[in-house]
Amino acid sequence: MASKVVAPHGVLWEGRSLIDDAPIVAIATAGSANRKTGRMIQVWIIRSDMAPHVARRAGLDVSVCGHCAMREACYVVTAHSPRSVWEAYHAGLYRSVAPNAFARTAIRWGAYGDPALLPAELVRACNDAARGWTGYTHQYKRVWAQWCRGVFMASVETAAQEERLRAQGWGTFRVGRKDGSDLGSSTHCPYDTVGTTCIECRACDGGERAIYVAAHGAGANAVPAERLRRQKEGR
Repeated sequence: MASKVVAPHGVLWEGRSLIDDAPIVAIATAGSANRKTGRMIQVWIIRSDMAPHVARRAGLDVSVCGHCAMREACYVVTAHSPRSVWEAYHAGLYRSVAPNAFARTAIRWGAYGDPALLPAELVRACNDAARGWTGYTHQYKRVWAQWCRGVFMASVETAAQEERLRAQGWGTFRVGRKDGSDLGSSTHCPYDTVGTTCIECRACDGGERAIYVAAHGAGANAVPAERLRRQKEGR
């Protein structure tokens, strides 16, 4: 009889943000029932000293999100799951977990927060143990985030960004218009087209691909405006 896979659940790492030196923590939670991702291990990167929804309101979520262009349009509702994770952490409900606990699991890096803020050796050790992962970063311009090339997708807003980052060897993930009319030569996310979940697909693992998803969620209406602003600025 095959042994049961025990999903890692707990504190993966605690340290300081490379952006502003604020205290942050990475917490792994057992696979959720998220329809798009499937039951992947979710890794949350949050400030350890204040609840995520409080940090966002105060503009202090920069510690874990950096200067992400979509911070104001983010689909993650920080008062929901991120807040619950933070409260469980402060209640002492999480034990420490080691990279080898990820054996035979699939990891979703950055259910909230940017995984480029984590130590490269930690991420690689977890990925080596796992059977697959997905992850995205907006920190691709930062010198300290260059290790993420080939590990996480560069998250971009425009086709021009996509083209530039692809030329630099990054895989890209681009959020476009709600109607999908700006797909271009990118590959439309298989979940949107045929319902394939992330745990089945795992194309967003840093490989040299250009993955596209139509804007969705709470911030969907902000995406076209953000794209237009960046195009006017030539970025």
